[in-house]
Amino acid sequence: MTNIVIIGAGPAGRFAAMKAAEEGNNVTLIEKRHIGGKCLNQACMVVCALTDISKHVLASENFNDLGIIDSEIKVNYKRACSQIKETQKKIRHVITKETTGTGVEYIHGNATVDAQRKVVIVDDEDEYEYDKLLVCTGSSPLIPDIEGVENAYTYKDTLKFDEVPEKLVIVGGGSTAAEYAGIFSSIGSQVDILCRSTFLKMLDDNESEEYIVRNLLKNTIIHENVEINKITDRSVETNFGEIEGTVLLATGVQANSEILEGIVDIDSRGNIIVNKYMQTSNQDIYAAGDVIGGILSTPVSRMEGMVAIRNIMNEKVTPDYSMIPLTISLSYDVSYLKGSEVSKNGKEITMPAAAGPSSFWNMLHGKTGFTKEYIDLENGHINNILAITPSSNIALPYMVKLLKDGNNADNFDNFLEIHPSTDGIFKLTEYYKRFL
Repeated sequence: MTNIVIIGAGPAGRFAAMKAAEEGNNVTLIEKRHIGGKCLNQACMVVCALTDISKHVLASENFNDLGIIDSEIKVNYKRACSQIKETQKKIRHVITKETTGTGVEYIHGNATVDAQRKVVIVDDEDEYEYDKLLVCTGSSPLIPDIEGVENAYTYKDTLKFDEVPEKLVIVGGGSTAAEYAGIFSSIGSQVDILCRSTFLKMLDDNESEEYIVRNLLKNTIIHENVEINKITDRSVETNFGEIEGTVLLATGVQANSEILEGIVDIDSRGNIIVNKYMQTSNQDIYAAGDVIGGILSTPVSRMEGMVAIRNIMNEKVTPDYSMIPLTISLSYDVSYLKGSEVSKNGKEITMPAAAGPSSFWNMLHGKTGFTKEYIDLENGHINNILAITPSSNIALPYMVKLLKDGNNADNFDNFLEIHPSTDGIFKLTEYYKRFL
C-alpha cells in the first residue's frame, strides 16, 4: 500500500484521489477552501448558472418581439446569486460523500510541504507522511500591473454583486470576457470589452468572431488594441479616452505554485514544470491541472490528474493533447478544437445550422449558427471543427472521440442523429463528398 497525499480537491486532485483509493492505496486529499475547486465554486459552474438565466431572458424577449408571449422579465440578481450558492453547497455535499465513499481521507486546511521529511503539514499542526505527493492547487486570477487595479473585480467576485451593473467594462479578450459579456449584456448591462490585442484570437477565425459579436453579444462594444493607463472604482482610462462602468478583469490566470517554490522547478510564468508523466523535478512529487499551465480546461485537468495518479501507481501513461474540445458558453455554444493534431489543412467547408431546439425561434432572424470543418479531400481526414450552435458542446466531444478512434469523413454513412438536430457537425461529413 502506497501513502499518497494529494493537495487540491478540484477535478484533477479529486478524481485522482478516488482512483488511487479504489486501487487500495492510503490516500489523503487536502483542500484549503471548497471541494470541487475553481470550476464548481468560482468559474465554470457560475458561468453555466448565469448563462441559463441570460438564455431565458433572451428567449423571452424574442417571444415578445414575435408577439407569441406577452411577458416582462426582471432579473433579481442578488436572489440568483443566493440560489447559486445554495446549489453549490448541495453539490459539494454530494461530491464529498462520493469522494470519501471510495476510502479517501478528506482534510480541510492549509497545506505546506516539507520535501526533505516527505510530509505535508496542515494548518502548521497535523502532519501527513507521503510516499508520493500530487499537487493540484489550480490557479487564481492574473492581476495585471495597472494603476488602480485594486478597484477592479474578477470572476471570483461576480456573485458578490448586489445588482446588475448598469455599465460593465471587461478587461480582456478571451473566452471569460466573452462569457461574462454575454451574461451581463443579456440581463441589463451596457458592456464594453477592452482587448489588449484582438477579440477571441484563440479561435483564429474572423468569421466566427464576427458572428459572435453581431449575433450573440447584445449591447456590447468591442475595443481592440487597447492600452489601459488607470482603473478607478467607476471607470477605465485608456489610450483613446475614459470608459465608465464597473470594471471586471478577465486577464487570464496564474498558477498557485507557491506551495512548491524552492522544492521543484517552476517556469518564468509560475507554472510547475512536469515531464510527460506529470512528474516534477522531484521524483516523488507530481503535479496536474491549472498549476502546470497548458490548456486550461476542467476535462484537461481531470485527464492530467488521472495520468499522474496512474504513473504514481507505476502504469507509465501519458496525456493525449492531440484534439481537445473547448467551448465558450454564450446563448449559442461556441465549440472549437485545440491540440497538437488540429490544423486548417484541407478544404474549408461551412454550412448553416438547421433550425431545431433552442434555435427554431431565431430562424426568422437568420440566427441559427453555423458549423465549419477542414477536411483533407484525399483521405477524408477531418483536421479541425468549429461550431456555433445550441448543441455543439455536446456533439463536438463525441466527434473528437470518433476521430481519435480512426474514423474519417467517409465513416458516417450509418450515423443517425436524434431528430430534430440543431448541429451540422455530422452533416458536413457527407457534404464534403460534393467536392471530391
